[in-house]
Amino acid sequence: MKWVDTLNDNFDLGGSATGAGIGLTSNLNLGKKDVAKLSFVYGHGIENYMNDAPVDVGTALTHSANPRVPIKGVPLPVTGVMAYLDHTWNKRFSSSIGYSMLNITNSDGQKPDAFHRGHYASGNLLFYPVDNVMIGSELIWGRRNNFLDGFKSDDVHIQFSFKYNFSKEFKY
Repeated sequence: MKWVDTLNDNFDLGGSATGAGIGLTSNLNLGKKDVAKLSFVYGHGIENYMNDAPVDVGTALTHSANPRVPIKGVPLPVTGVMAYLDHTWNKRFSSSIGYSMLNITNSDGQKPDAFHRGHYASGNLLFYPVDNVMIGSELIWGRRNNFLDGFKSDDVHIQFSFKYNFSKEFKY
């Protein structure tokens, strides 16, 4: 990433940063009725690939003797984990339950209300009354923690879903 300071003043705020990361995911069959879905992500400056993370680059104080460059852009380290268990109760019912977390190591130049950590957990019960139809409800919890201002907020809600699959399979 590269950015250019286009303002003609006493500061040079242009710069660049390189981001990179690694993601490991797996689906593990735990018998005929259970599948574990697991994921681990770590990187620097890869937040735009995550659903909850806001920015790839944060500002850091340079502590430089050069007053023209008081801050610089740094790729922010991010860690994400996810674990879910999908369970098939029988032909008509299934469930999924799990948790995920995303943590950003904030830079010293970010605002106190910058996103720092997010948690998400959910569990559902799905009903398949006939082929191509699904009805279900899900309990969802989320939490946001800010960087330095002490703010955290929880959200809990229930979601109801209905799905009809319009696809048709033709066999010859």
